[in-house]
Amino acid sequence: MNYILFEDQNSKFLDPFSLTHPLFELRCGMFNNLERVINCLSKDDELILIVREEMQELVRFKYPAFNVNPKFIPKGIFINASCIWNESLLNYINDSKVYVKNNVLVSANSDDEISIEKLNDFFNTSIQIHSSIDICYIKYLWDAIYQGHEQIKKDFNFFSNQKLGFIHSSVIIENDESVYLGNDSFVGAGSVLDATNGPIVIDKNVNIDIGSLIKGPVYIGANSVVNPGSKLRGNVVLGPVCKVGGEIEDSIIQGFSNKQHDGFLGHSYICEWVNLGANTNNSNLKNNYGKIRFGIPGKEIKTEKQFIGVMIGDYSKTGISTMFNTGTYVGVGANIFGGGFQDKIIESFKWGKNDVTDLEKFLKTSNIIKSRRNHILHRSEKKLLSSIYKKK
Repeated sequence: MNYILFEDQNSKFLDPFSLTHPLFELRCGMFNNLERVINCLSKDDELILIVREEMQELVRFKYPAFNVNPKFIPKGIFINASCIWNESLLNYINDSKVYVKNNVLVSANSDDEISIEKLNDFFNTSIQIHSSIDICYIKYLWDAIYQGHEQIKKDFNFFSNQKLGFIHSSVIIENDESVYLGNDSFVGAGSVLDATNGPIVIDKNVNIDIGSLIKGPVYIGANSVVNPGSKLRGNVVLGPVCKVGGEIEDSIIQGFSNKQHDGFLGHSYICEWVNLGANTNNSNLKNNYGKIRFGIPGKEIKTEKQFIGVMIGDYSKTGISTMFNTGTYVGVGANIFGGGFQDKIIESFKWGKNDVTDLEKFLKTSNIIKSRRNHILHRSEKKLLSSIYKKK
């Protein structure tokens, strides 16, 4: 069976993440959306990726095993990249029907080859006769945060209560059967792993330093570090190669990002290659307990949520003691510093409050940052970042 994982027209509402990521890289729970689909496929299935034109060169570099934006798309099942798929749902849609949630196309079957130039015509025709489906659809980044608690619990089915690494004898574990420790991982003296409210998964080669509190549900990605005395207070997802400290709750860190020092991070989505300086804090609740309006460049969203923190795009950095207000947007490549609360919309490549980053210096620094993690700043990513810079 051919499965065609497609981006819909919602990318603008997932900014700043969507500026530099295909939507199937959205992380909710222990996996991103692409990983979830791959976990469900058999060896006879083929996965095809359909992404925005500006994203295709980067996606082809990152995912060479997949056919990306072919000129002609073979017959198969189209599935929305912003949905959280599982094996049961993929089996459910395998019946030639068109499925929709809240007027958003979730899946459609095609019995014929389709030109990529006519794909939108196919979608517009298909959606006219449809059935509804109960599926998690991530329209905004905070949807991934609010869905995270239950999703981490479901994802624990892929793991077990094995303890393959080292746990110091003084570590306290509550609800041991809901704790997984991967190969070559370490939990230091005096730490507490409390899985009473949800599972804790510590992936391979993770270092939990002394005196840390980990309250589930929590997922800590491979090759990450949790610094001494850290507090992960539940519904926390750390992607691979993160270094964290201080207090974190109800937040997703996509991967390859650092929050090494004291400071609070709550109800926030942090993208890749971000560094939060010492004592960076965000508010996630208004003083009047009201619903939060979240602004992105050119738009304001009535979230109907009481708790939303800061959404930070790739390669952005904060100076020491940076303060973010409730519901703050930070674009790509921003360098944030200065006293008092920052603006609630910080556009891409801002330098402080009034200046703009030099693009060539930014690209040079970004290449250094990635090389320290054995990654490269590929020409396709440079091209995308340069395009974002020119549009600012």
